[in-house]
Amino acid sequence: MSPRVLLLRRLQPLLVLVLLAGLSACSVGVDLQRPAPLKQTFLLELQRDEVPTRSNAPTLVLAPVRMASAYEGRALVYRMQDDRFESDFYNQWFSAPRDQVGEAVAYWMRRGGVFADVLPPTLAGEADYRLDVVITDFYVDMRDAADHRARVTLQAYLSARETAGRRLIARVEVAADAAVVPAEGESVGNAQSRVTALADALGKALVKLETGLAQALN
Repeated sequence: MSPRVLLLRRLQPLLVLVLLAGLSACSVGVDLQRPAPLKQTFLLELQRDEVPTRSNAPTLVLAPVRMASAYEGRALVYRMQDDRFESDFYNQWFSAPRDQVGEAVAYWMRRGGVFADVLPPTLAGEADYRLDVVITDFYVDMRDAADHRARVTLQAYLSARETAGRRLIARVEVAADAAVVPAEGESVGNAQSRVTALADALGKALVKLETGLAQALN
C-alpha cells in the first residue's frame, strides 16, 4: 500500500468529524419547530344602499370581466416603483379576481337605479343591454412609504340588443383610488387594510361608471 493511500485512510475519520461539525454549525439558530407563514385569502366585498328604479328601466347582462394580465392571478399586487410590481404570495384572493370583480359589478348595477335588473348569462339574448368590463389597474401603490393607496382603473363598453346583433352605445373609462388605512397600532396597513382599500376604490370607480352609463342612456 502506498504512503499516499495510507495517509488518506488515516485522514478519513478526521474529515468526517469536520463535516459533521460544519453541518451542526449551519443549523445553529434555526428553529425547526417554527411553522411556515400561512397564506391568507380574502373576498372583495362592496356595500351600497339600494336605489329605486324607474318603471321603464332596461335590463342588463354582464359579460365575463377581463383583467389585465398583471392582475389575473390570485395574489395581491403591489406597485413598489414606477416600473416594478410585486405579487404577495401569502395574501391572495379567495377566488379569481375577475370573478370577484364580476360579482361586485353585478351587485352594484342590480342595486342601482339605472337598470331594472341584471340578468344571468343564460338570458343574455333577452337583455336590453350588455356591459363588457376590462380592468386595466388593480393594485396597491406603495411607492410612497407614508401613503399607500389602492388603484382601480376600468374600461366599460355598453351595447344595445338589436335584430341584427348588438350596437355599441357607449365606451366609459374611469379610475379611482382609496387610501390604505392602517389598523390601530400599525404604521402601515396590513393585508386586510389593502383589500378594504381595493374594495373602496372599486366602489368609487363603479359610482363614476354608473353615472357615465346613465348619461349615455339619456
